Amino acid sequence: MKIREKIDDALAWLLWLMCYMVAILPHCVRFGVLSPLVAFVLRSVIHYRRAVIVRQLKASFPDYDEAKIEGIAHRYYDHLAEMIICTLSMAKMDGKARRKMMEFDLPENFHEVVDNRNVVYLTSHYGFWEYALNIYLQTPEHYLLCAYHPLKNSVMDKLFIRLRKVDTVVLVPSKGLMRYFFNNAKSEKPALLGLGLVSDQNCPPTRGCCWHRFLNHDSLFFDGGEQLALKFGMPVYYIEMERIKAGHYRLHLVQLYDGVEEVKPHEITEKYIRLLEQTIVAKPEYWLWSHNRWKHKPDAEAKFYDNYK
Repeated sequence: MKIREKIDDALAWLLWLMCYMVAILPHCVRFGVLSPLVAFVLRSVIHYRRAVIVRQLKASFPDYDEAKIEGIAHRYYDHLAEMIICTLSMAKMDGKARRKMMEFDLPENFHEVVDNRNVVYLTSHYGFWEYALNIYLQTPEHYLLCAYHPLKNSVMDKLFIRLRKVDTVVLVPSKGLMRYFFNNAKSEKPALLGLGLVSDQNCPPTRGCCWHRFLNHDSLFFDGGEQLALKFGMPVYYIEMERIKAGHYRLHLVQLYDGVEEVKPHEITEKYIRLLEQTIVAKPEYWLWSHNRWKHKPDAEAKFYDNYK
């Protein structure tokens, strides 16, 4: 092992230990004291990405007045701070703790549909999206194949891999997800494909992305989940996260595709986009507004999908 890698491993371990020291604090301290303090620092001291947040809110909700935009931005900083505390708390979170922090709202025929089948889940940067991994608790007969974007900082990347590590959950860099799935298609266990962290990302204008209208913007979306579902006859579910209280969430599952029916091109992705948009409009403070979502603009040759009716 190279010296640089050893140093990175040591630093990642030290950061994880710091996370653990926070995670062992009582819930009331973490979310009643630390979270408001972090929110104050983000909002009033360093003004974390305020220009990006306000700009994107105004462009997404042009009918909202200044006071309403400021109110959403204010609540967003509270949510961002809570996400930081939730992330640190993952350092001491086993299956029992995850069950305590989660509730699930599943379709009536969910287990019948996914029984012994590969499944695609589409989530988003809404709520505390890391908890979407907890869907594995409902289907222990599956392994969860979750796409993620490796961080440029090796230390932070190692830290987040350790924080996300869960039995029956396989973390795969998004660029290698398809290859991993194909290579393990004949696994003894069926796969739950967690494509959430790429579903509403700022997809680059390359093959595999398509233009849709989303939150008053021309937006690129990755449709790899749809392509896999159609190719292999896999059901597709949208995971909506609902915050119940600090650190506690409920996952609602909505079926977008049953793996059998005939659908138009991009129809599954479009259904996902419309549901996500409804979720965000209802409570916008829980989406990731500090991420610069709309870097790319369509050119004259860009092809848009006609909205599914």
